[in-house]
Amino acid sequence: MNRLRHAVLAPALILGLASGAAHASNRFDGAWSVVAMAESGTCTGPYRYPIVIRDGQVDEAGDNGVDAAGHAGEDGRITGTIRRGLANVAVSGRLRGAAGRGRWTLSGLGSCSGRWTARRTG
Repeated sequence: MNRLRHAVLAPALILGLASGAAHASNRFDGAWSVVAMAESGTCTGPYRYPIVIRDGQVDEAGDNGVDAAGHAGEDGRITGTIRRGLANVAVSGRLRGAAGRGRWTLSGLGSCSGRWTARRTG
């Protein structure tokens, strides 16, 4: 179960923002590198993942098999959810310039929470 938690947590921290709806491009579009750290619960870390923002929609830059929905606003605000099996991860935060940070919370298979940081890579 700990492995499943880790498999869900990592993408969640990065993907917690993806959605299928199209939006106009925004200034945060591009490639980002995210590092997620656990602060409470049984999750470990840090986790490092690449993401991409297109037209304000956040998506992982790989295939992690999760159902993600969310948005990166023109003001840099990030909100979203990630689902995989019974696990749900809520993600929130803000991007500013070429960096960002925020919080995440895992529920459904136990619980844990932490913070993430991001930097623009492209």
